[in-house]
Amino acid sequence: MDIGILSILELLLFFISFPFIFTAFNAVDLSKFFKKGYIWQIQIIYIFSSIIFTYLFVRAIMNLIELSGNIF
Repeated sequence: MDIGILSILELLLFFISFPFIFTAFNAVDLSKFFKKGYIWQIQIIYIFSSIIFTYLFVRAIMNLIELSGNIF
């Protein structure tokens, strides 16, 4: 497959899967690890963790697509 098509697919997968992973990550209660009143720090942890996990998820999917493309 063309590298441009794979890059566009990776970008689309990232923006499609981010809301789902962000919603799933919000189910984890991080407030017990922080002091009271540190809400903005908890929000930053949620956002950055969601971005990291979304990137890892999309890279895993893209690696599977690339491997299957190399096999066939």
